[in-house]
Amino acid sequence: MVEIIDIVLPIFTLVIAALLTVPVFRLIRKSNLNKTALTLGWFTAVFAIAGAAVANLALNYYSVASPPIINIGLNGSTNPVASSFQIDAISIFMTIIIVAISAVVVGYTVLSVGNNERPTERYFAIMLMTTAGLLGAVLAGDLLTFFIFWEAATAGAAFLMLFRKNVFSINATLKYLVMVIIASAFVLTGMSVIYGLTGTLNYIGVEAILAGGNGGNLLIIAFIFIAAGYAIEAAIVPFHFWLPDAYTAAPAPSAAFLSALVDQGSYYILIRVLLYILLPSTVNWVTMLAVLAAVTMIVGNIFALIQTDVKRMIAYICVADVGYNLVAITSYTALGVVSNLYFFLVGGITTAIAFMAIGVMNSHGFKTLSDMEGLGRKMPLVCLALVMAGLSFAGVPPFGGFFGKLFVFTAAVQGNLAWLAIIGVITSVLQAAYIFRLVNIFYGKKAKDETAIKESKYILVPIFVLAGALIILGIFPQIATGLIHPVVNQLHGITTTIPTA
Repeated sequence: MVEIIDIVLPIFTLVIAALLTVPVFRLIRKSNLNKTALTLGWFTAVFAIAGAAVANLALNYYSVASPPIINIGLNGSTNPVASSFQIDAISIFMTIIIVAISAVVVGYTVLSVGNNERPTERYFAIMLMTTAGLLGAVLAGDLLTFFIFWEAATAGAAFLMLFRKNVFSINATLKYLVMVIIASAFVLTGMSVIYGLTGTLNYIGVEAILAGGNGGNLLIIAFIFIAAGYAIEAAIVPFHFWLPDAYTAAPAPSAAFLSALVDQGSYYILIRVLLYILLPSTVNWVTMLAVLAAVTMIVGNIFALIQTDVKRMIAYICVADVGYNLVAITSYTALGVVSNLYFFLVGGITTAIAFMAIGVMNSHGFKTLSDMEGLGRKMPLVCLALVMAGLSFAGVPPFGGFFGKLFVFTAAVQGNLAWLAIIGVITSVLQAAYIFRLVNIFYGKKAKDETAIKESKYILVPIFVLAGALIILGIFPQIATGLIHPVVNQLHGITTTIPTA
């Protein structure tokens, strides 16, 4: 069975690696060997150890058939009152995804950020520390522990946004910090009320009190404060305006990292609060969330359609994806849970591919749609990667986004929210329209400058590793859904069966 050391080992591995990264980089700079190879070797070792720690945690948890939810206090007690870690199917799934995607994005960062730049070692250290914060957040067993780890991760995210230190990045980071502070105020208010009423912030303890009807309306209001706070950080419309500026201002590696992990991870706490604690049987949040999902899908796609800066267009697609995730949560069905986590995985991979490909284009001076006319013939591989990501965004087979949206919309119909599925389909058609406009610009327009561009094959490796994963998940979605099915078995009140893909 799982012990406390199994839980903290992957977190401590990344924290220690982050602290060692600065002196290791100084040694690498002094070396006469290939610096990029040494840097890749260092991070390969780091993520190999972190991956082995996560695999050990998963194997220990699934060493018994139908394992229960395990809540372990920070002191090793199995009956914690407040600060604890919680191991269940969803936390295991999230830790695997976070480490895997972080490893690929960090590999891309090594190849895109010159190791002779002075802030590089700190930049990588912050990426590792942020990944550790995300792991701690998804493994947390109570609201306070989650809050501490999540705030550490968002602080790291702010530094990654600020890397360029220009006026635009400073302005975007300030917007992000203001929204995070407002969100934290909501969350802390809710937590203080919950603790005052129940004497605990433990997930299992508070859920039991709510299920017994002992919390009263004040406890429900407190949870609404917490959900509202994390809804701000998830960039749900109308609290989304910080996200496009932040992702546009951030360097491509930062945008890929934030969109694939930090932004996607913000959905996790909404899942944890709404599906594990504040159930619809306790308070009917379905209608409110359905309306927010519809507005978010519509606004995100319309604003993406009118953008001329390609990076900003992808940022608004990220906003729209928040809406599709909310559709999955709102359905409150078994398929809704599966589609939400599957969409988390596919959405994270797709946004990472898009921002990494755009980063390569930006490095050659191509930023707007007009800049990229005829680029498909000058940078065929990079353009192909971006087109693949775009088609996955639009839900076109055989990419992972197809099953992601199919699951999401089917779940909405199962949850008696057919109108929401219709809006989702219409906005997906809108997505396809501006993605095919991008295809036309790449391949149907003539380049203003016919000068050939030599694509770096090394930097394309992490991009096409994720692109290959996108195709594999689009053909064999059961690879991911097999890890997700145990999540459904641990939820209360969800009885809808899951169709086979």
